[in-house]
This record gives sequence, structure tokens and C-alpha cells, in this order.
Amino acid sequence: MENITFANVCNNYFLYIKLKKKPQSFRSITSRINNYILPYFSNTNIFDFTAFEFLEWQNMINSKNLSYKYKKTLHYAFVGLLNYCKIFYNLDKNVASEVGNFKNYEVESIAKVWTYEQFKKFIEVVDVELYKTLFKFMYFTGCRIGEILALTWNDLEKNIIHINKTISKENINGHRVITPPKTKKSIRKICIDNHLLLDLYNLKNYYANLYDNYSIDYYIFGGNKPLSPSTIERYKNKYCKISGVEKIRLHDFRHSHATLLLKNNIPISTISKRLGHKNTSTTLDIYAHFVEEDEKRVLDTLNSLTY
Repeated sequence: MENITFANVCNNYFLYIKLKKKPQSFRSITSRINNYILPYFSNTNIFDFTAFEFLEWQNMINSKNLSYKYKKTLHYAFVGLLNYCKIFYNLDKNVASEVGNFKNYEVESIAKVWTYEQFKKFIEVVDVELYKTLFKFMYFTGCRIGEILALTWNDLEKNIIHINKTISKENINGHRVITPPKTKKSIRKICIDNHLLLDLYNLKNYYANLYDNYSIDYYIFGGNKPLSPSTIERYKNKYCKISGVEKIRLHDFRHSHATLLLKNNIPISTISKRLGHKNTSTTLDIYAHFVEEDEKRVLDTLNSLTY
């Protein structure tokens, strides 16, 4: 049998995925393979690679102080690499797929959400108009923080916000990288309410007075450069403390928006489209516990009937 090592394969695999993946994804995948796969299997013949060796690798990875979420990404990197070997080297099977992913020994963190009453208590103490408008935008649109920070005034059309890009977490040469959104479904138009629209126009006037060279290419939240998530986090924590409202993550504003709509009987298909989910099943998986609560109310209603 021909001797083709993982090192040989990876040289070609990296060239292949560079053409297929976004720059950030390409860097992430190559980093995972270079740091956690090649050091152990660089000289291993891909045709001799066994399920037992893969299990040993999983045990070794489990011994490291890595989160379950990150270990899952390592598994997917391995699966992708072996699928490439099946296509281009006629590898018989993908043992990573057959053995399966890492077992989750962590307690899954449950998303926290704010009710509308909690949000009102929080927003009342926000005394900086820029952040007041930002937090309202986060709560009443459900956009991802990267999508929000990438918005420019070009993306506002009457009461419609065009979501067509995002800012990555990476920082290259002192600048955050703007890329297409997470998925094709993430490219969408979102209607915003009249109150939020007025807040945005007030913010736009503020920038027009602040900058001599102001243009509609400026970022909605930040002006000539986007706000930093760490700065937003700091302001959010400050106002949580002042208001006495329980802290939530920035991403939980998105969950809070979705649950606000669910509580007001907006169809799950509409919510899914607004959030930019790939399909409705994704939305159902994330907010299943709220749907179950609705089912309980349906059952209580039916049980109360006499027939």
C-alpha cells in the first residue's frame, strides 16, 4: 500500500481549503490541524490510520485544559481532513466520523434572557446616548454583535436595516476584518420600529455635528471606526450594576429579542428569518424550552374545556 502521510496530505489540503473557506475559517482550521493533529500523526500513513489511534488521540485531547466547544472544532477539523482524503486519495473510510465527537462532560451554560421589564430597568440608567441607542438596537433587532458593529449609515434605508456583512473577532494590523455574514441566510433586511428609527436619526445628527468630514460610510455605532466589543461589555456591566439587573452576555440580547417575539406569539418562521438562521429547525432547537412552555399553555387551555 502506498505510503502517504498526514504531513503530505495537509500540504495539499491547506491549498484546497484556502480556495473554499473565508480567510478567518482557513486560519482557524489550519491552526487546529497544525497544533493538535499534525504533532501526533505527521508521519502516520493515512491508509494505516485506525479508529483505535483516533480514540487515543481523543483521550490525549481530553487531558488538556480545552473547552468542549473547542474540542468539537478539533473533531470537525479532523473529519474535514479525512473526508478530503476519501475524495482525493481514495481513503476507504473516515474513522473520525465513525468514532464520533467528544463526549460533553461540561454543564452546558444556559442562555440568560431579559424580559421587557428588565430591559426597561436597565436602559433607564444608560446615560450615554451612543450606548443607549446601541443597547436598544441589540434588544429590538436581535442582530449578532458583529453584524451590528459592521453597519454603516449606507445600510439604513427608511425603516429597513440591510444586514450584509459582519466584523470578525480577528484583528489584523490594528484593524478588525469585515467579512460576509455567517451564512447566506444571514444576509437579510430587518424592519425597525419608529422609536428606534428616531434614536438612530438623532445619533446620525450627533455624528454630523461631531465630524467635519462626516459621510454615510461612517459606522452607525462608532463613527469613523466601529466600537470595540470589550468596551461595549464594560459599559453593559456598568449599567447592569447601577440598575441592579442580572448580567447577561452581549449575545443574550439576541436571545432576549427572540423570546420577546415568542412571548408575543410571533410565528417561529418569522423569528427565524429575522434572526438570519439557516432554517427554522435551528430556531426551534435554540428556543425549544420556550416552545415547550407554549405547549403547556395549550394543554392547560384544552384541559379546561368540557366536551
